[in-house]
Amino acid sequence: MRLVGTAMSGLLAQQTAIDTIGNNLANANTQGYKASQMAFVEALSTEVRSGNAVPEQQNGNAVAAFDVGAGVLYGSSSINLQQGNLSNTDRVWDLGIDGSGFFQVQNPNGETSYTRVGAFQLDADRQLADMQGNVVQPAIMIPEGASELVVAENGEITGVIDGEAMTFGQITLVGFQNPGGLLRADNNLFIPSENSGEPLTGQPGSPLVGNQVLGVVRSHSLEQSNVDIAASMTDLIQAQRAYQANARLVQDGDKMWGIANSLRR
Repeated sequence: MRLVGTAMSGLLAQQTAIDTIGNNLANANTQGYKASQMAFVEALSTEVRSGNAVPEQQNGNAVAAFDVGAGVLYGSSSINLQQGNLSNTDRVWDLGIDGSGFFQVQNPNGETSYTRVGAFQLDADRQLADMQGNVVQPAIMIPEGASELVVAENGEITGVIDGEAMTFGQITLVGFQNPGGLLRADNNLFIPSENSGEPLTGQPGSPLVGNQVLGVVRSHSLEQSNVDIAASMTDLIQAQRAYQANARLVQDGDKMWGIANSLRR
């Protein structure tokens, strides 16, 4: 009975690992996607006593009990926030972050989220927004007829109207004392949690608490996924082989039960 229970915990753990790795691989070409990482822990061991063992002596040479592992448990899931490569584009509103900061956006319901995907556009009100219509915060409006638009590394947006140079807004970045505590939401958005701490806003290029740097804004650039395809494929093969090994243990346990039942007859 213990053998099958241990093997079953291994099956569940490896199935979770396969699902996670598969999702990472499916998003290998998704702009700004951050890979998920799984952590597993050993289940509490069970003390087994042998009827043939001599009770433990004072010299410690004889042992009456020993611990047997009870399997593996799902520990936690984390997000790999390592920066992906920045690829060049031909759009001025394609913005990448060279650093650890996040863009701040607000959805139509007034909820605030954070993202590394800087594929922005001008919405119907000519406000800077992402492809889902979430408005960049603080809101930046580009007037009709503006030309020669430039987004500087410090987030300042400038352009020309009727031959006069103007500044239209300032992009700010947000950082967290523990970005690993962020929660993943839909469309590559993140929301803060108690573990991440409160968002800290600053100008691109400015330092952040904990010696982190928010980073600078790179116009005509988009951050790519940070999924390592080669490493993920290797992990997937290992998880599949571990799954097969645990499945074989279940089969062996079933055979042992069958033999034990036949001996009773």
